[in-house]
Order: sequence, then structure tokens, then C-alpha cells
Amino acid sequence: MQDRDKFLQEIRSDDAEVRFAAWRRAGEMDAAVIAGLGKLAASEKPGVAKAAREAISTLVHSVGKESGTPKRAEVVKALLELAEGAAPPLRAFALRWLSLLAGEDAVAAVARWINDPALREEVVYCLERIPGPAPLKVLLAACKDAREDFKPRILAALGHRRAEEAVGLCLEAMRSPNKELALAAAKAFGRIGKKAAAAPRWPDAAGLSEWQKIERMDSLLRYADAQAAEGNAGEAMKIYRTALEAPEEHWQSAAIIGIARMGTAEAAAAIFPKLKSSDRTVRLTAAKAWQGMAKL
Repeated sequence: MQDRDKFLQEIRSDDAEVRFAAWRRAGEMDAAVIAGLGKLAASEKPGVAKAAREAISTLVHSVGKESGTPKRAEVVKALLELAEGAAPPLRAFALRWLSLLAGEDAVAAVARWINDPALREEVVYCLERIPGPAPLKVLLAACKDAREDFKPRILAALGHRRAEEAVGLCLEAMRSPNKELALAAAKAFGRIGKKAAAAPRWPDAAGLSEWQKIERMDSLLRYADAQAAEGNAGEAMKIYRTALEAPEEHWQSAAIIGIARMGTAEAAAAIFPKLKSSDRTVRLTAAKAWQGMAKL
């Protein structure tokens, strides 16, 4: 207790060097110090507030190397308590660090703020990074009930987790007239890479911005790569051929690389015409792919 009090006194010091030395040794402190640091993090003195936040960060990193340790569990508990009693800015700060440490037992506590406009971004980010089925169930349920303007963020989280359980949600959202939502669903579906029972209806490229068109094609190629890896050559080849016919050299090249990995006679037949492409980059990519296929 005496060392904890001394540490907090150093964090609130008017001497910047003393504050710096204190936050650098924060990893030596126990989790109970987080409550005091939380109060100091809201200080009107910028130097003190910064030192307190850096001290919490240092303490979090000190227990983040190994899972299952008693001190790590204590830090998670202290961060949850800090989030519970803090103002939204500090609560968001606590949620960000919980994303590095929290386990499934913290999901219910974190999820309570998923509908709070000021915190929902941090909540989803945190749940996205917690392993296990519990956070996935929360994200799936939240996506169904969320406001349309926030569904893209939840879909992105499901895509990053490669959650096959989200394929149905993605297919439904891909049909939305809301281009932002449809494109977010396509990106998530492409990352997940699982073949759907029904043919996916990708967002129409017409009406999309140039950047959105890039994201759309990138998603298509991610899905094609996943299908090729799963042995679904026909599904993959349909998409690769679309990219081969695109005017952009980088899409043609990406398709050539993906097709070459398949190593089939059909793949060779698709690449062969590109050996005589008028575009130098495409021609060189095809030549390299052709040589690589010869070694398979």
C-alpha cells in the first residue's frame, strides 16, 4: 500500500522527470493501482493525465505476454471496474486495453455498451479481438439489431474473425440498396471465404466510386483465392476470368497469380493468351506464372 501511494504521488508530481520514471516502472505495480491511475487520467493537468494513461498502458503490456496468469486476471478485473465508473472518454480508453487482455468471461461486461454511440466502436473492436464463441455470438446478434449506419463496422469485425457463422448475414447485406452496407458485407464475405449454399450476389460495380470498385474487386479475388485453396476450382475460375478481362493491369496480374496456383490444364489455358498481352506488366506476370506452373 505504501509503495502504491508513493507511486501515485510520483505520477501526480509537477516534475516531468519524476512522472516519466514512475510510469516506466508501472509494470512492477499490482492491478489495484489502476483505480488511482484512472482518477489521475482525468486530471486537468495534461502532464499528469498523460503519465497516468501511460502508466496504465505500461501495466497492461507487462501482463500481456502470458495468458492465464493471476496478475493478468487482476488487471482485466481492474480495467472493467475502471470502465464501469469512468466517463465515456476514459471508458473507451479502458476498453481499448481490454481488447488486448480480456477473455470470454469479460464479454458480457464489455457488451453492455455496444449500443452506446460514444462507445460502440471500441466495444466492437474489443469483442473482435477476444477469442472464443462468446464474443462471436454477441457480434452476430448485434449485427442483426444494429442501426444500418453501424452494421458495416460489425460486418468488418466478423470478416476479420473469418466467422463462417456470419456468411448468411453477409449474403443478406450484400443485396442491400445501401452501397456502403452492401460493400462492407462483400468485404467481410470475401475475407471469410466460405462457399455459400446459394450463389452470392455481389454489389453491382455501376454507381460505385473508384475506390469502392477497388474494394469490390479485391473482395472478389479474396473469395476466389479461398475457393481455389478449398479445391473449388470452378467457383474460383469464374471470378478469376472476370478479373482477367478487366482493363486494369493489376487486376489481370492478380488473377494470373491466383490461377497459376491452381496448376490445372484449365489454368494454363487461361494464362496462355496473356503471354502475348500488349501490357508489359501483364505479359511479364504471365511469363513468370507460366514458368512456375511448369515446375508443378
